[in-house]
Amino acid sequence: MVSRDLGEDISFLLYFVPSVISIAYGIYEWYSVGRGSGTMPGTAYLIVSKSPYLYLISMVAVCAALVIDVASTPVNEREPVLGINAARMQILSVIVIIVSLAAAISVGGYNLSTGFSDFIEGRYALIFSFSLVAISILLVPKQILGSARPSAYGEVLGLLLIVAAPIVLYLALKARINFDASAILAIVVGLIGLYVYTNSSKLFRKKPETAPAPQSPTPKPNPTPAVTK
Repeated sequence: MVSRDLGEDISFLLYFVPSVISIAYGIYEWYSVGRGSGTMPGTAYLIVSKSPYLYLISMVAVCAALVIDVASTPVNEREPVLGINAARMQILSVIVIIVSLAAAISVGGYNLSTGFSDFIEGRYALIFSFSLVAISILLVPKQILGSARPSAYGEVLGLLLIVAAPIVLYLALKARINFDASAILAIVVGLIGLYVYTNSSKLFRKKPETAPAPQSPTPKPNPTPAVTK
């Protein structure tokens, strides 16, 4: 069995695998498709963002991180470890959405309409983020069922709104709403999701300051009477 410290280190590093392989694969396709180009071609971005192998490798890495972290933890300490891994998955889902969307906008020549279209067409970031959110909910079902704490609903709702923001833009454009109105609507949805998530998640809350326990005064020693001979 893997030791606790080693299991934590391996699990933590495995959460970086989706980002690392995405960047590495993107650089490879950039070099292959647009050799000498100053910016990544849209074709290269779509090849990377549509790759099922990239999605599968990323999911295997995340699941392996979870299994290793839990397996290396004593049974009576596994519940909080599950909560920590669920929080990591939620953070990773937000990072994937932001980075992938920024890359799509860059590939589209900073044209928001083209960038959002490439982002939606790529699908990988959305599917991967939804998968992570779904797994994180399954890991801590008490957040959703029966004995849920109220802030848990805010965390889930916030994540879903963040992931849904680009979809809102895409659907609004498909409905022939002008781009400015569609973009404003998507930004509002994303900002609401970010606000709800950051205000509900324990990760962004300040720990309550605990007042130091009052100290009882140290009794002064009674003076010993001098002994006269």
